[in-house]
Amino acid sequence: MRAGKLRNNATFYNPTSGVNAYGEVNSNHTVLGTYKCSALTLPKSETSEAGAMISKTVYDLRFRYYTELESIDRAGYVVVNGTKLQIKSISNVQLRNRELQMICEELT
Repeated sequence: MRAGKLRNNATFYNPTSGVNAYGEVNSNHTVLGTYKCSALTLPKSETSEAGAMISKTVYDLRFRYYTELESIDRAGYVVVNGTKLQIKSISNVQLRNRELQMICEELT
């Protein structure tokens, strides 16, 4: 990974659940951590639904290798520059334990 590429901050949120005093189940997200990354947007597809054009954008996030990022829960999400992203896949680039690539889509 070249120097100066990791210009964005990515904050990871992991789902947690618990029971409150009334016995109700609470679903929350706790912060797993904030990591530096590089972010690229890639247009994926455009479809027509109910007479309106819908476009999807894929985000390609690159991180230094961290074991906790490689095993993150897919039910969580990432926030990059105020944009909430759902993690679709995580790959260890060339299996060298130096760089992680995450493919994400924007949550609506």
